Amino acid sequence: MIAAKINIPEDQLKQEQLKGARLSIYFRWALILVLSILLSIQHTVGYHDISSHAVIFIIAYSFTNLILWFAIKKDYNPRYLSFVSALIDTGFICYHIYGMAAYFDPRAATAAATIFLIPAIFLIYTFRLDRGLMYFLIAISVTGFNYVFFTQYFQSPEFFSESISLSPMSHIFKTVYIAFIGFLCIYMQTSIFKFIRKQLVLAIEKSKIDTEFQVEQEKNRYANQLIEKEKALNKKLENEIHKKDKIANQLKENKELLKSIISNLLGFTYRCMPDNKYTMLFISDQIEDISGYKPEDFIDNKILSYITLIHPDDLEYVRKKIPEAIANKKQFELEYRLKHKNGDLVWVHEAGQGVYDADGNVLYIDGIITDISVKKYTEIELKETQALINTLISNLVSAVSRCLYDESFTVKFYSEKIYDITGYYATDFIDNKKIKFVDIIHNEDLEMLIEHIDYAIKNKTSYSIEFRIIHRNGNIVWVHENGQPIFDENDKVIYLDGITTDITDKKNAEQSLILAKLELEQLNAKLEETVKERTKELTEVNTKLVKLQKENLQSQFDVLKQQVNPHFLFNSLNVLTSLIKIDPDLAESFTEKLSKVYRYVLENKEKDIVSLNTELDFMTAYLFLLDIRFMGKILIKINIDKSKKDLMILPMALQLLIENAIKHNTFSKTNPLSINVKVDKNDYLVVSNNKQIRETQIQSTGVGLLNIQNRYELISNKKPFFDNTKDEFVAKIPLVDESELLMKNNNQRKKRKLQKD
Repeated sequence: MIAAKINIPEDQLKQEQLKGARLSIYFRWALILVLSILLSIQHTVGYHDISSHAVIFIIAYSFTNLILWFAIKKDYNPRYLSFVSALIDTGFICYHIYGMAAYFDPRAATAAATIFLIPAIFLIYTFRLDRGLMYFLIAISVTGFNYVFFTQYFQSPEFFSESISLSPMSHIFKTVYIAFIGFLCIYMQTSIFKFIRKQLVLAIEKSKIDTEFQVEQEKNRYANQLIEKEKALNKKLENEIHKKDKIANQLKENKELLKSIISNLLGFTYRCMPDNKYTMLFISDQIEDISGYKPEDFIDNKILSYITLIHPDDLEYVRKKIPEAIANKKQFELEYRLKHKNGDLVWVHEAGQGVYDADGNVLYIDGIITDISVKKYTEIELKETQALINTLISNLVSAVSRCLYDESFTVKFYSEKIYDITGYYATDFIDNKKIKFVDIIHNEDLEMLIEHIDYAIKNKTSYSIEFRIIHRNGNIVWVHENGQPIFDENDKVIYLDGITTDITDKKNAEQSLILAKLELEQLNAKLEETVKERTKELTEVNTKLVKLQKENLQSQFDVLKQQVNPHFLFNSLNVLTSLIKIDPDLAESFTEKLSKVYRYVLENKEKDIVSLNTELDFMTAYLFLLDIRFMGKILIKINIDKSKKDLMILPMALQLLIENAIKHNTFSKTNPLSINVKVDKNDYLVVSNNKQIRETQIQSTGVGLLNIQNRYELISNKKPFFDNTKDEFVAKIPLVDESELLMKNNNQRKKRKLQKD
């Protein structure tokens, strides 16, 4: 009975209608979502034209709902807006039904799928709590629904009469069904009104009971307060006498405590006037530790003012910041330099604030000043150290890195040199911002890399790895990484620190050296084949007339064989193989010199004579090979005047003499073989060595020295000399002047001509 008599207040009703309007907007979005899903399914199964028509309907309906949503969001919900939205909703539905029937299928004018939309709108508008709006919605919906149907019906009555479900009678039943749903929604709306009224009645009754209860509670509380006040007054009178003594004792203790606190502070406290000199009224004893002056020197500027201690370069900064903070009634914090009594500079930190009267006028400035010199100089040193580290890192040819030990090796730091190696900037790798470092590691090397790192972590050692990465331009880049896992106190890996170096050139050089080795082996095989062929030719010559030529060719063969001795070549190749692994740069030089030796052999094997300068240039490469091979066990000194280098000599004669000394002597780093080469006053090339005869003496045929003698008979009247003493072996071979050689050749031609005549 009470609920029937109480009407819902207008403002409460508007709030409920606003909630209903919001709810209807949400229902519309849900309806749009369902229709969009159904439309997608319809389009998928092949109804493209119908789907295109429905898309236009949904887009327009969504745009209209967006406008209504914006209005409701701004709490704008006048009644006419509800009627306008009802007309829009009904118009969209009727237009959709009409369009479907007119262009695609007349059955759509009364189809259940389209009828479903009208009850859905009824349900949405139920929550707007406006009964007149519902009657209006039912009327225009039924009218529009029948208008669409009968428009289509009168155009094709035979089509709609063919089926009972499409007949006017069936449509009238559907109209009654729609109206029934509408009035059912009105009944639901009435039930909602009743529920709201009932809740309002219960709230009023509860409020009345709560009010009566609160009044009784307030009376009891007030009575208790009066009793407590009386007790408090009595107690206050009893304690008032003790308070004064207690306050006095407390003040005394506070003074002593304040004095103790101030004396234990790292800095000094002060109180000064807010004038230009900051005239000190109080300053603690610690000022002497910081400035070298006593506190009393500053009081009332007795001897000097505090402002005179401030470094001139910082004075303007201090004069600006403190008055600015005082004017804004804020605390201030400053860092500046003081001049100590002994001339040193002291960095200090000052924190303070103004003390104001009731009118807001500043009376004093209170603050504390501490010595931060150690901290400041440490910061400066840290900045300089960091700058040095950055400079060193930037000058490294390698990239310095720090990454996490995770599946992506997430980079936390990379120096800028990584750009030269990978083509990516350091910032591209940080926290996998643009690319993961693991993504540019060659697939064939990734597993090996992970195994090395896991082994280093397990054994807490560093790791050194060579692997390939993919440059940004697509090229393969070989890198060498030296790294170290970093552990926390629980032995858990937190970082991997490393240095990455581009070794592509080194790898290419190693490959070139390997190819060079193969080429040298092929060259040696060809030389041996050439020697065999030449030997075969020589053995076929059996006439006495060509005996001298045979001896000459045999001499050249022996020299050539000595120079390209397979044992010497194989030793050189073994040395080269070791150098490739140990020192690729030296291996490259070794290959160049070895190539130069064999090039000289090939170019001069057919020549009878060469200049001493050419022979010495060949010896430079040959001695380089010997030095690498024997590592300081042979000491060869060549002391020849420049004026003698134009004289002529048999090709490879000097090399034969040095090889002969090495062949017949033993040597070590402690007892090296010493070979001296010079030209004497008679233009003889003198090659001498100390004798350190091998315990197992190599069988000597003497063919090498004999060949030198025989070959000199062909080009000069001078003969070589060989002196084998107890302590030394000396070989002297003549150097021939080019004019003398020309004269001898002319004489031989004349002699042969006379013999022929």
